[in-house]
Order: sequence, then structure tokens, then C-alpha cells
Amino acid sequence: MLWHIVKRELFEQASSLRFALAMLLTVFLMIVNALGHIDEYKTQQAEYGQKVAESLTELEQKSSNLYNLVFRGPGELHKMPSSLSFCAHGSENNLPSLISGRYSGWNWGGRSGLWRLKYDAFPPITATDIFPIFLKIDWTLIISSVLSFLSLIFTFDAISGEVEHGTLRLTLSNSVARRTVLTGKFLSSLISLGVVLLSGVLINLLLLHLSGTLQLNAQEWSRITGIFVVGMIYISVFIVLGLFVSTLTNNASTSLVILLLTWVIWVILVPPMVGTIMSGINLPSIDRGPSTVFFARNGLLERYKERGLDEAPTRTRPPTPATLLWAEFMGEEAQEWKRLNKEFLNAQIYQIQVARDFNRISPTAILQYTIESFAGTGFQRYLNFMKNAENYETDFNAFLISADRADPDSLHVPFVREGMSDKPVSFESIPKFQDRLRLEDAFKEAILDVMLLFLFFVVLFAGSHVSFQRKEI
Repeated sequence: MLWHIVKRELFEQASSLRFALAMLLTVFLMIVNALGHIDEYKTQQAEYGQKVAESLTELEQKSSNLYNLVFRGPGELHKMPSSLSFCAHGSENNLPSLISGRYSGWNWGGRSGLWRLKYDAFPPITATDIFPIFLKIDWTLIISSVLSFLSLIFTFDAISGEVEHGTLRLTLSNSVARRTVLTGKFLSSLISLGVVLLSGVLINLLLLHLSGTLQLNAQEWSRITGIFVVGMIYISVFIVLGLFVSTLTNNASTSLVILLLTWVIWVILVPPMVGTIMSGINLPSIDRGPSTVFFARNGLLERYKERGLDEAPTRTRPPTPATLLWAEFMGEEAQEWKRLNKEFLNAQIYQIQVARDFNRISPTAILQYTIESFAGTGFQRYLNFMKNAENYETDFNAFLISADRADPDSLHVPFVREGMSDKPVSFESIPKFQDRLRLEDAFKEAILDVMLLFLFFVVLFAGSHVSFQRKEI
């Protein structure tokens, strides 16, 4: 009986004007998305390749002397553009795209500090960090706004419309369980909208493939599959929302008005509104800039001066106490700078994370964050980029120590010019920065949001079931 109801409902929906309009609108938007992404991604790739080539050329020039690398660092580390940015552009334009590995910027007694990671200007928390404003047509916009609206159009009269026309009483008189009727209407709407979404997705991917822009590997197919599944869960939430409201009313027009109001609040108003409110809440954070680091270093410098830091290091073998003291000072100064910088970054990241957690009261925000995780864009992608840079920093410093130990003429006293090798380094042996996107990270980041979306679905479907069971026909 269930599949009989599903087939009947599917036939009615497939032959309806709203299904045809839904298909045309979704396919049209997917085509616009594909055409807009073709040139944009090619430009991004060309710019990224050029910047990486320039950074490698600069790194090769520094390899003429090992201490040049210790002092000046590897140069600029660039974030790789995501091949799936057409799925969720996120707030990519508002997030830094590079991290610099350069010299410290301070000089005392003719000596400078070690190289360190310097992050691009990380602006104060803004609404777009919490929930990006839709400026581009991407999959997220199509699913979150267009298909959620269509879900309500498909279901606003599913129960209330049949009550008005008296057809529901006739159906239930044939000893059909109410839960069967409700489930059948849900499945038919889900299949119809699933066909609409799948058609748009396939045409979108076909256009990108034929243009030569998109060459998908197994990992990217897995990401796209994840995006499609999450999109279907999100659509399910709005289908059961439509059914729930339809069971509460006896008039289709009343049901439509309530659903439109709910959609505007849930999809259009809440996500950016919460982002705007939370952007005005600036939690106490470490004040970043030269002053904080300068005073920390100044106090550090005074302590080491009392221990004899005024004496210059030499290449005398075995290393003099002054050489060893300078090595200790340089190492501690670098660690102190790293600690202060990390505290500042963590304070700002915490503010944004708290705001994003508040924003999860809307399934639209949850969908945005989930698709960003799968597509490799947005705020979470920037955090992964930072993690890749920090891992590279560890590998690069380990290489410097290893290269110094390989020189028998070196004193092997790290961080001090007089204590380290000044010979050339093979450019091929220097570790190169690679910005990687890992599939397992995407699933870890998305799993909580997927569970939250599913929780929305379960609660609304249970509410629909209870309301329909109690409804007088």
C-alpha cells in the first residue's frame, strides 16, 4: 500500500506545473553556476601556480647559504584553491590566502631573530566569517534557498489541501494507516526533489568536465557524494516541515502563509542576523602587534644581558659560553613570539567558533558549514591551511638542523650564525610546502553538522506523525 501511494503521488507531482518549474529553475541555476566557475577557477589556478613558482625561485636563491634559510625562512606559503569551490564559495574572499615564512623583523647588536610564520592580516570577527552573505550562485545557495523553498511548495497542501477537497477522508476510509499516507507523501516529495537536484548536479558536472575545468578523482567524487547526501537530508527537513504545518491546518492557503513566514525567518533572516549580532561581541583577546612582542622580548633581553649577552658569539671551537648563551636566547625568543602569536590567533578563532555554534540554530547555516567542509572552502578550510603551514614549519626547522649536522666544519650550535654552517644547501633536498586537502578531515569536520541536520529531520517528522494521528478528518 505504501508504494501504491508513493507511485500515485509521484505521478501527480511529475505531471504538475510546479515540478516542471522546479526542474527548469534548478537546471538553469546549475548551468549559470558552471559557466561562472569555468573562467574563475582557471584564473585562480594560473595565479596560484605563478605565486608558487615565484616562492620556489626565492627559496632556491636562499639556498646559497644555510643560515640564509635559518634567518629568512622559506618565503610565502600559498593556500591552494579548491577545485570544488563552485559547490560552496563561502567567505573565501574575506579570508587570507597566504602565510609568510620570513625573518623576524627585529635587530639588536647587529643580529636578527629566526624566521617565523607570519599570518596575513586576520580581521576582527565579522558577520561573513560566521555566515557568508550569498553573493555568488553556488550549490549551497541553490540547495539552501531554492530547493528548500520548493520543498515547501511541494508539501504545503499535502494534507490540508486533501482535507479541503475531501480526498483524504476517502483515502483513509480504505483502511490505510495514517502513518502510511504520511510516509508515502514524504517519500514521493523526496524522490521528486531528489530527481530535480540530481539532474541539476549531473548537468553542472558535465559542463565543467567538457570545459576541461574539472577532472575529478576518487576523493573529489566522494566529496561530491557527501554534498549530495547532505543536500538531500536538508531538503528532507523542509519536506517534513511542510508536512508538519500542513497537518496543523485545514486550509492550504493558511498552511502556505505559515510556511513562507517560517522559511523567511529560518533561511533568510536568522543566519545573517545572528552573524551580525555576534560580530559585535568582541571577547577579550591578546592585543597583536609590535608592542606586545617588543615588551616580551625586551624583558627577555634584559634577563639575558644580565647573564652576559653583550659578549658576541664566535666560531671558536669548542663553542664559547657567549655562543651558547646567544643560541639559548634566540631559541627562547622565537618560542615566546610563537606563543604570543598563537594565543592571539586562538582568541580570535574561539570568537568565530562560538558565533558559528550559535548560528547552528538554523539548518541553513548547518548546511553551509557542512558543504564548505566537503568542498574545502570557507573558515574551516583556512584552519586546515594554518595547520598545514605549522606542520611545514616543524619539517623545515628539522631539515635546517639536519643539514647543519651534516657539515663537519659547523659548531652545531643552532640559531646562531657563528654556530651553524654557512655552506650552500641542495635546493632539491629542501622540503617544499604542499597545501593538502584530506578527505578524512572533511568527514570529521562534517559529521557533527550532519547529525544536527538529521536531528532536525527526526524531530519534525515525529511532530508531523503525532499531529497527523491526532488530526480530525
